Amino acid sequence: MKKLIALVLVSLLMVSLFSVALADTHGLALLTSYGTVKNAETKDGEAYPGEAPVDSIVCSVVLDDSGVIKSVRFDTVQIRTKFDLEGKLVEGEYAAIPSKIEKGDDYGMRKASSIGKEWFEQIAAFEEYCVGKTVEEVLKTPTKVRDDNHQNVPDVADLATSVTMDIGHYMEALEKAASMAK
Repeated sequence: MKKLIALVLVSLLMVSLFSVALADTHGLALLTSYGTVKNAETKDGEAYPGEAPVDSIVCSVVLDDSGVIKSVRFDTVQIRTKFDLEGKLVEGEYAAIPSKIEKGDDYGMRKASSIGKEWFEQIAAFEEYCVGKTVEEVLKTPTKVRDDNHQNVPDVADLATSVTMDIGHYMEALEKAASMAK
């Protein structure tokens, strides 16, 4: 009887260890980047505030046991700290800054996009592109330089028609989130 109980317990242990080995892993990362600081200035007798831009990208990724992306979500919060000619901070609404996803159509990318898609639509297309690939495959996505502010625009047919924004920092955030996956 003891041998049977021991055999059952060992079998249960083996099954539980096997299921843990096949479990999905989740990684979360935050990547912060700083844009070009614009000095405050007086132009044509009118004072214009300076600006110190900071973007924080969050990436949440779920990987299967083979390292294939099962799901991925990105979002970005942009903070534009403004200051006057004397270097004092210009008061603003810094307590509750909506993310790009929360802004939705109000973000205003659609009018600047050559494909007429808003930010949340383009990031959803990039997320969809990532699913089913390994992180390494996503990081090898061909990109091109469009201008000084867009150094990593997708240059692969099935993505270029739905994403015209720079994906460089999103790929960095994905790589970091995957390295944190547990």
